[in-house]
Amino acid sequence: MFFLLLPILTLLFCGAFFLGGIWLSATIILIWVIAIPVDEIVGDDWERYKGRKGVFLSLILYAQLPTLILGTFLAAYYVSDWTFLGSAINEARDTSAPRQTFMAFFTLGLFYGIAGINVAHELIHRNSKVAVNVGRWLLSFSFDTGFALEHVYGHHLHVGMPSDPATARRGQNFWPFLGGMIWRANKNAWDIEKRFLTKRGQRVWSLKNRFITGQLMSLTWVVLFAIAGGWRGVLVFLAMAFAGKLYLEMTNYIEHYGLVRAEGTRVDGRHSWNSGRKLTNFMLFNLPRHSDHHVKPGKPYWELDSRKDAPQLPYGYFIMAVLATIPPLFHRVMQPYLESWDRDFASPEERAIIAASGWKPRQQASAPQT
Repeated sequence: MFFLLLPILTLLFCGAFFLGGIWLSATIILIWVIAIPVDEIVGDDWERYKGRKGVFLSLILYAQLPTLILGTFLAAYYVSDWTFLGSAINEARDTSAPRQTFMAFFTLGLFYGIAGINVAHELIHRNSKVAVNVGRWLLSFSFDTGFALEHVYGHHLHVGMPSDPATARRGQNFWPFLGGMIWRANKNAWDIEKRFLTKRGQRVWSLKNRFITGQLMSLTWVVLFAIAGGWRGVLVFLAMAFAGKLYLEMTNYIEHYGLVRAEGTRVDGRHSWNSGRKLTNFMLFNLPRHSDHHVKPGKPYWELDSRKDAPQLPYGYFIMAVLATIPPLFHRVMQPYLESWDRDFASPEERAIIAASGWKPRQQASAPQT
């Protein structure tokens, strides 16, 4: 089962703490140096998974929480002077070069995104308190438990409109988007929870407030690293949490960049960018089949359709995330795809919104056919 690819990589990464040295960098090398070109070489997959192993495919998601807890504890061990885990890991920690240890921390931060936030994105849409709470704990590694509120009750309602902080405007660079997203998404999450509590007649400043309890969940890991390594340990964890957050916002940025939706119209498949890359979809539990997710948010990941009738990104998520950090290159790549969207997908009302925004196509651009 190819959906086991990411859980296996996460477990292998945890094992690297006991080996130290170059092994601490092995997982990130596999993902970025091997997976990126392989993703493009293997190409697209348009088939829906036809198996009937829903329980097993759900357990894969739940298994990510104990795996990330293990990785987090091992990272805390590396910033400590603890010795109780035995000579093997102690020697690996003490003989690893600083740059190798840094790569381990960076890789764990990446897993906070692709194995934490990404899996949480699936679980917080389910009608199960257990699933939602596991999702919130997965989000707690990156200080992003507010995502469980804003994404479900904000983003899915306002996608494509100016009120949605997760929809990047045309021409907006990633780095300003990142700063605005952190502020606006958390403010929206607080406001959403405040409305829920007020409607139920409950106090906002209480442990009934899921935004507040979410921050306390994240503080659990801060305390662990403070005990392990003092302020140095806290800074290490905050850096890893930011790396996970960076992954989330790169994903948000590329999933809806430049797309618009007229007020009062329903969310359609055309309001999200898709990617059919086979390897990316296996590693990210079909997150790149994003249009179908927005049309049917409660659909389990293995049942999502690729939807050839939806707008397609030029590359897989890995490459698009890298391009997002280089704004001039990203805009150059996406320009003809936006022009194609305007021509082939936008409604008359949406074209009017685009025209009013002042965005203009290049006269000589050759838009791709979709």
